[in-house]
Parts: sequence; C-alpha cells; structure tokens
Amino acid sequence: MTTIGHRGLVFEFSRAVAPTRSSTDAARRVVLAAVVVLCLGIAFAQPATASSVRVADAARVDSSRDAVATMTASLEELARATDAARVAWDASADRVLEESSRRALEKSIVHAETVTAEVKERMIWPLSIDDAVAVSAVATITETADALDADVVAVDDAVDAWTAEQKRLAAEAEARRKAEEAAAAAAASGRSSGASAPRPTGAAPSSGVALVEGIWTSGGQAQIDACRGSVNVAAIASYLGGAFYAAEHWGCGGSAWGGLGAGALVQFPGYGTYQVAGRVGGLAYGADASALPSGYAGYYQTCIGGSSTNMTVWLLTRVG
Repeated sequence: MTTIGHRGLVFEFSRAVAPTRSSTDAARRVVLAAVVVLCLGIAFAQPATASSVRVADAARVDSSRDAVATMTASLEELARATDAARVAWDASADRVLEESSRRALEKSIVHAETVTAEVKERMIWPLSIDDAVAVSAVATITETADALDADVVAVDDAVDAWTAEQKRLAAEAEARRKAEEAAAAAAASGRSSGASAPRPTGAAPSSGVALVEGIWTSGGQAQIDACRGSVNVAAIASYLGGAFYAAEHWGCGGSAWGGLGAGALVQFPGYGTYQVAGRVGGLAYGADASALPSGYAGYYQTCIGGSSTNMTVWLLTRVG
C-alpha cells in the first residue's frame, strides 16, 4: 500500500508540472523516481524478512514442544518409580532385620519428589524449554528413577532376609514344641527318666577346666533368642534324665563349644563340673528328643556355624 501511494503522488505531481520540460524538472523526476524505487525496495523486502522470522519462530516452538514432550515422558517414568518405592517402603515396615535400607529408600523418595516439583515448575512457566536444559533435566530424572529402583531392590532383599529368619525361628520353635510334647507323653506314661541306665565313663579328666558355661535361666525359645547365655530346657532334661539340657545359639556363645571333644572339662556354675563323654551331630531342626541317648548327667546343644541342619548335642558326665 505504501508503494502504490507513492506512485500516485509521483503521477499527480508529474502531471502538474508537465507543460515545461526543463532540466530542473528532469532532475526532480530522477529524485522522485529514486524515492519510488527505494520505497518499492523497502516494501518488497519487508515480507521476506517477516517470513524468515516466522519460520525461525516456528522451529523454536517445535523444538520446545519436543523438549517438553521428552521431559513429560521422563516424569511419567519417575512417577512410576516413586509410586513403586512408596509401596515397597510401606510394605516393609517391621519386616526388616535393621532399618538402613528403608532409611535410604525414604531419602530417595523425598529427593524424587523434589526433582519432580522443580522440573514441573520449569515446564509450567515459561512453557518454553531450551534443548540443553531439557537434556540436563531428563538426565537428572533418569538418574533419580534408577536410584529409586535400586533402593527398592535393596529393601526387597532385606524383607527376604527377615522372612528367612522368621522361618528359621519358627522351625526351631516347632522342634522345641515336639520335644516338649514327647517329654510330656513320656511322663504321662510313667516312663523311667533313665536314672538307672548305665552311664558311660568319659576319658580321663584333663588338667583343667576348658570352659565355664553359665546357664542363666530355664525356659524355651524366647529365652534362647534373648542371647544372654545358655538356657535349661527342663522338659527335655527331664525326658532324657539329665540335670539340665542347656541350649544356645551358635552366635550367642555356642561357638565356644566348637573345639570341645571327649575328655574336655566344662564347669556349669550352680550345677558342677562336667566332662564331655561324646557328642551327637548332624541333627536337623524338628528332630525328636528320642534321637539322643538318655542317662547322661547333662546335655548341651548348639548349631554348628548356625546351620539348621547341623544341630549338635554334647553328652556330659559329672565329675565334680
């Protein structure tokens, strides 16, 4: 429109001065023509510049949209990992032997929530993400999601360890229950305690006491698990005819018996001094007390190396 307007002005002005064709008029026409050409150049140049700007803007918009889409997909994956982590954290309450793995998972969940909030804030205002910023954000999101997944695996492993320990304790308790039932059945039937059974004589006493073993109480599985020393399981002692049947976890003191063989002297404060006459090994949890020979003055039980398939019982005779 600007160009047409200038052409109209030139045409009208030229008609008004047309009667005389002086050199001055010629010069004026040259100047006006130059103005017209210049205006035409400007007019024709403007659309081309605007078009290139619009193309560049469109490219930036497309790039920003791609970056936002990539970040959105990454956030969805992080949300999945965060939800799974919360489920694992809730489900593992009171189901681990110690809390370090749950504390690490809880810390990772809080970090994931912070990363999610920060990335969403960038996407909402302004809704234009630079490619470099998007790449950095996606890397952070991916790293956070991977850390969550690894912490969930660690908590799952801790729960598995806790479950295995509960099964072990339950098996041990069941073995004790069966032994107590057998002792009660024997007592009810009037079976002899075995006091008249021949008592084997051990090897000659050694020069000194090899071990002092304290029996801190009488009881069952709960007292043994307290790990305060050996526990006299009175029902089994009565069934076998001994003064005591001491039981103890390997890790709570039972390992001290590992090297004791026949002839070793062991002092039990309050019960006297006893000599190892032999031992019965390779028993599994759940074995009946009848698998042991009766008639010894005392018995001591532990599991070699903590193995549930290698319960060992030392047979003791009193020497002092």
